[in-house]
Amino acid sequence: MIKPGVSIAGLRPEIVFALAELREVCREFKAPFVVTSGTDGKHGTGSLHYVGLAADLRRTDDPLRPGLPEKMLSAFKQALGAEFDVELEKDHFHCEFQPK
Repeated sequence: MIKPGVSIAGLRPEIVFALAELREVCREFKAPFVVTSGTDGKHGTGSLHYVGLAADLRRTDDPLRPGLPEKMLSAFKQALGAEFDVELEKDHFHCEFQPK
């Protein structure tokens, strides 16, 4: 699902691929998949959001499943591989394509 008001216009194929993979991981964890930022929003100078190489997902916290965000982060990283950076931020997951 894409949060209302979020723009995915201009997302590069690499991030579209990543979102498809992340959606599958969310399904495995029975967690909601919500894109909260694409090429829109306010981000730091030089953010890859502005060039379509980053997206944010809603962070999933569940008191009945302690450590869920960290487990999902690990699964996200494994699903995407080394060319992607995935970070757990205060209220969301951040994913960007940034080959080493």
